[in-house]
Amino acid sequence: MQLTPELCAAARALAKINLADLASRTGLSVDALTDFESGLAVFSDDQRHTLLQTLESLGILFLPEEHDAGIGLRLKFDREETARIIGWETEGGSAGEDEVA
Repeated sequence: MQLTPELCAAARALAKINLADLASRTGLSVDALTDFESGLAVFSDDQRHTLLQTLESLGILFLPEEHDAGIGLRLKFDREETARIIGWETEGGSAGEDEVA
């Protein structure tokens, strides 16, 4: 599947993740994501793949184009499950915040 700027923006909205959090999860900059979603930047295949995998990990299911319908997306989990998963992932802060003595 080819991740387009429109699908990326729609998936991000559906997953309820802001640009800063998505940038942190993908290693891409907020500016690069903004430009991509606006159609002002083109990502490499690797960058689009990373972005697609990250959105899928947030519960987004990308639906392939069919003869009677275009490409689409939906939540793999309901909103409550998605919120719980995000909570688990951020429990205890980010890995870089740990102080090991």
